[in-house]
Amino acid sequence: MQIFTKVLSFFLREAVLFGVTTHHPNSLYMSLHNKYIKDQTHERTPRSTAASTDAETPRNVLKTTENTLRWYPMRIFHSSIKRQSQLNSLLSDEETIVQTYIPQHLVNTDENTYTPALVNYIFLRTTLRHLRQLKSDKAKYDHLRYVMNIRRDQNYNPISTIAHVPDKQMQDFIRVIDSNNEHVIMLENLGFACKPGEKVRITNGMFAGVEGTLKSIKKHLAVVIPIKNILAVAITNVPRKYLEKITPVT
Repeated sequence: MQIFTKVLSFFLREAVLFGVTTHHPNSLYMSLHNKYIKDQTHERTPRSTAASTDAETPRNVLKTTENTLRWYPMRIFHSSIKRQSQLNSLLSDEETIVQTYIPQHLVNTDENTYTPALVNYIFLRTTLRHLRQLKSDKAKYDHLRYVMNIRRDQNYNPISTIAHVPDKQMQDFIRVIDSNNEHVIMLENLGFACKPGEKVRITNGMFAGVEGTLKSIKKHLAVVIPIKNILAVAITNVPRKYLEKITPVT
């Protein structure tokens, strides 16, 4: 950099001697100065992760992702049970929303009364394209926020993507919560619930086919179905003979 500064100063002096104005866009000074700024910017500015992701992803894959029907968890800004209920009614009337879901738990068995497990989230089954169209309607959906997943690339640059829940995981999650079974509990410790572990499938009983992570809760085997950083539900006291290990697909 010091060498380049000396060279630049030399050419600047020469330009002044020969009557070249430094304010002219074609002057030697401006050419050298612009090249220097461009080189410095190129060296110091990290490559855009969004641009690199788009560049490395085929257009047909991006298009498929935009139009794929998925479950999207959405955060409700400044939420309350009333606002959550109002948003659920509005979204249920939208033709582009296939299904809405609010996890609830039973609070009074005698009166069969339910309350939302979370008042600041709602799950929507739709496409990403339709979801973006909905969010553009600020008058109706200004309180809806995406849930973002953040990962690091090989250079440790953050890459943010809109979170979605795989269909099988969401189906099992809904099935377990809506069962109102005495062995089903909500887990408050998401660090524990979302920690990686052995993947298993229940083979017998009312939860046959449900897949999750094997955990030990109060010294008993449990199968946990977590929605990352949002909510987790567990089936407790599962007999070991009803469990089979899921072999990862390679």
